[in-house]
Amino acid sequence: MSNKTFFKKILYFLGIEDEMPEEAEKQDFEPYIARPEPKSRGRVINIHQTNKNKMIIFKPGSFEEVSEITDEVKNRRAVIVNFEKLDKETAKRILDFMSGSIYALNGTVKKIGPGIFIFAPDNVDVSGVEGDEENQDTVSNIKLRG
Repeated sequence: MSNKTFFKKILYFLGIEDEMPEEAEKQDFEPYIARPEPKSRGRVINIHQTNKNKMIIFKPGSFEEVSEITDEVKNRRAVIVNFEKLDKETAKRILDFMSGSIYALNGTVKKIGPGIFIFAPDNVDVSGVEGDEENQDTVSNIKLRG
């Protein structure tokens, strides 16, 4: 601001000058140019993807193998366990342990034959359980949820 304009402002303030001095406009800035926003591209996904879910079959020989079976269910894989070759006490211990594990993981347990059970995590639907004439259960339909 120059001394001349400052002095004119004081005179205007005191009422001696009638007009307010006009300040020279500064052109030190660049004008704003509105740019269009870039278009966001939609995410393309394949709706025909098939997940390769595995079902694992175990024939445990001892109670020590129960952690391996539980790990498979924790990894969201259905497991079929055949207890036919085990003594009743060991089979009951494994079945009790697996039932507790499945309950904690919100899964399901179904008997599919004499001494054969399926342990399914919550992403696998086990349906269509029908009773035979011998009062044994068989599973006719297993569905995997994505």
